[in-house]
Amino acid sequence: MDTNRFKSSHDFSNIQKNLHNNPGYHTESYTQQVKDYMNDMKSKNQEPTKQGFMAHTQKSAKDVWEEIQEMASQVWDKNQDLSDEDQ
Repeated sequence: MDTNRFKSSHDFSNIQKNLHNNPGYHTESYTQQVKDYMNDMKSKNQEPTKQGFMAHTQKSAKDVWEEIQEMASQVWDKNQDLSDEDQ
């Protein structure tokens, strides 16, 4: 994993830069997700609700968070190994 690219694409002090570097976080993508969720619920003869959509979105965020944790853990371990070699 290229940690420098990860760091530059996730500038936690600059929200606009994050949005630019991560187009999946734009309002338009969530608009499409809402439409997809509503169509999916209607196809299952279920009532789409805001609470249901938020639960669906939360699951997605949890998956992303787990991926970030895994990447961060790998980078930490790699840097620890490099640090141990330098001593």
